[in-house]
Amino acid sequence: MNTMTNIAQRLHALANQPISLKPIAVGRLRRTIGLTLEAIGLDVSLGVRCKIELASGQTVTAEVVGFDDDKTFLMPIEEMGAFQAGAKVYPVAFEDTILVGEGLLGRIVNGAGEPLDGGGSLQCQTSISFKGHAINPLKRKPITATLDVGIRSINSLLTIGAGQRMGLFAGSGVGKSVLLGMMTRFTEADVVVVGLIGERGREVKEFIEHSLGAEGLRRSVVVASPADDAPLM
Repeated sequence: MNTMTNIAQRLHALANQPISLKPIAVGRLRRTIGLTLEAIGLDVSLGVRCKIELASGQTVTAEVVGFDDDKTFLMPIEEMGAFQAGAKVYPVAFEDTILVGEGLLGRIVNGAGEPLDGGGSLQCQTSISFKGHAINPLKRKPITATLDVGIRSINSLLTIGAGQRMGLFAGSGVGKSVLLGMMTRFTEADVVVVGLIGERGREVKEFIEHSLGAEGLRRSVVVASPADDAPLM
């Protein structure tokens, strides 16, 4: 009797829900040009995530990056798969937000904000839009204070201002990663965000373990997207 009552309650709840009359358009993959995928039959806007079915039954996630008449252009955010002409392409639900908060400290995430360190899910209570907005230039604070990076030669001869953008350029094997690791550990800042974008895969772990160290990682957030990731990632 209880089972029949539960079924009746669920049917009643479903009957009162609004019905969406807009069908989900399923497109077809027509061709690939390098990393760009061309599909037809989709009714989507820029930035929408889609799944592309492979012959193996697996899927690859891609993002809409452009369109031309009835053609939709996508770029994969995962490793390229064995795509075939005529493969099904369909949009999927995607929450365009990213978790932020103190739960990110000491964690290593990928370009989508997903943990890479095996430390479980992020314990953050706040989320913000994945796409940032430009700051009004008249609301930016002027650079008036110095930033102590903990390295005497830089503090004295190449003084850095708080809020300043700077570049470090040098040949391979001369100590860029070591210097960045020192600055990360000793800079006078509450939180340091390290972006390892386009690095060789093996160098990511080396930087975290040897250049950054456990002490530097405790107050850092590391975003790692090595060279073998998809360019969109």
